[in-house]
Parts: sequence; structure tokens; C-alpha cells
Amino acid sequence: MPSKDPEDRQLRPRAPRSDSLRNREALIEAARVAFAAEGLNASLDAIATSAGVGAGTLYRHFPSRSDLWGVVLVDPLNEQLRLVEEALRDEDRWAGLSGYIMASCALEADSRGYLNLMTTRLDGSDTLVALRRRIQALIEELVRQARESGAVRSDFTAEDLVFIMLANSRIAEATRDVAPGAWRRNVELFLDGLRPDRATPLTEPPMKPSQVARTMMRPRLRDPRRPAGAMKKGAES
Repeated sequence: MPSKDPEDRQLRPRAPRSDSLRNREALIEAARVAFAAEGLNASLDAIATSAGVGAGTLYRHFPSRSDLWGVVLVDPLNEQLRLVEEALRDEDRWAGLSGYIMASCALEADSRGYLNLMTTRLDGSDTLVALRRRIQALIEELVRQARESGAVRSDFTAEDLVFIMLANSRIAEATRDVAPGAWRRNVELFLDGLRPDRATPLTEPPMKPSQVARTMMRPRLRDPRRPAGAMKKGAES
């Protein structure tokens, strides 16, 4: 039977209000659309407006951009994880690596994809950081196996793959509304350059992981401050 003790009722956590839950779901959906269309640094104010709520509501549900990323980006990163795990199961090392590169680039180029998902620093979300570290470790293993089997040129590294992804993001973003399949031609040209029978000596050594990490450190869009009255009693949930 329910407790009649007033103190016990006060200690019991209140269930979220239905309007608060609706606002949260609206914000998540608006973020998915914005991140897919404009990139992971899409305006948070615009996301709030699209969801039909104020900036104060967004910040109460998601105090930082990283908190919003932590909810929205788990599924697409898990899809990236699935792709590289599938590639590692392919006994044909060239088919596994090239298939992963093409599928990963297709995922980003899709109209509902997330440009720069694999090349943006996700600091601030332990879950996302751990998930992408797992993906990166498997990518390194995929590249190592392809290289050691002779399926790709001997000087190809996982760091080189980062820049294939970066180039694909830029091309997909620039051509999405004009020639949505243009990215595929670019990736196919890259893949041809990985074949050992077409390799010529490279004039520059591969970048070190630390150099790649510094390259990926882009300035974050500063989140606007919460409205001064956002936490006042009676503000929207």
C-alpha cells in the first residue's frame, strides 16, 4: 500500500512531467536534424528554436553541447563500430578495409548522416570518448592486417585514413545539394591509391597520432549563456 507518511512522500523522487519529457524528445530530434544538416557544431539556439522551446529549457535538459552529443551520437557511433567489426570478419583483407572505408564515408555523406563524426574531438562525454577509442583501436587493427597481408601499400597507416575521412566530409558537405554522389568518386580515387601495385614513393612521412589529434582540435562554438531568468520559478520545463 502507498505510504501515508508525508516525509516519506517528500523523499520519493518526482516523476518527470509530461511536458518536460516532450521538450526533451523535441530537443533530441531537433539536434539530430541540425547535426546532420549543419555539422556537430550547429547552433544550440537554433536547435532550441526548432524544438519550439527557449534556450533555458535546452540548458536545463542538456547543460553543455557535450551532454547533447552524448545522447544523439551514441547510435551513429555504434553503427561505425558495427561496420569496422564486420570488416574485420572479412577474410579478404582488401575487401574488408575498402568496404569499411566506403561504408563509413557513405554513412557520413547520407542526408541523415553526421559529417565529421569520426574526426571531431568529443571531449566532455566519457561514453562517446570510450566508444570512439574502441572504434579507433579496431580501425588500427584493420589497417595493420591489410598492410601485413599485402592488400595495401606498405606505407599506409591508420593516420592516413583519418584524412580520407576528413576529405570525404568536406566534399560531401560541399556537393550534397548539387551532386550528392560526388563523394563516392573521390573515395574510389583514394582507394586506387592504396593498392600496392600502384604505389609510388611518398615524399612525406605519415603524421604521428599526436599530430593528428592536434589537427582535429577545432575551435568549439561557444554555447550562449543561459537566459538570466531561466531558473526562475515557473519557467518552462
